[in-house]
Amino acid sequence: MSPVTCALVLLAGLGCASEALAVLGGGEETVQADQRRFGGERRQAAGSQFRTHEVSLPDGSTVKQYVNASGVVFAVSWRTRLKPDLNALLGSSYAALATGSVAGAGVASARMQQLTHQPQLVVHQGGRMNAFAGLAYVPTLVPQGFNADALR
Repeated sequence: MSPVTCALVLLAGLGCASEALAVLGGGEETVQADQRRFGGERRQAAGSQFRTHEVSLPDGSTVKQYVNASGVVFAVSWRTRLKPDLNALLGSSYAALATGSVAGAGVASARMQQLTHQPQLVVHQGGRMNAFAGLAYVPTLVPQGFNADALR
């Protein structure tokens, strides 16, 4: 399997989920390792309250990680062709998603939207075939004074 193919598989959640390291609540040092593993192009930017790392793959899929001043990934967003493996993206926060209250809306399952709001995890996700997007963050890790709505 080529590195690009493996990257797509990782992002799509079809396998290799335990290899994705730069997850919600993880350290910033893992972002570069994931970029090499995915075989994508990584861009980074720094603001006054956080840094971003965005990995772009040849198929147009992107995963963006937001890192606070302590070096912890406090938010993850994605725009992918295939439905991502939320267990891999959310890491230990995934359990909160599985047990949380969910509000959903959609038209005949063609374009579903899912919203989860909990003290330890907020997730907004949705999509349709070949177009999935979402955002997840841990409210307690968001930099103080930063409006999490700006992440959308």
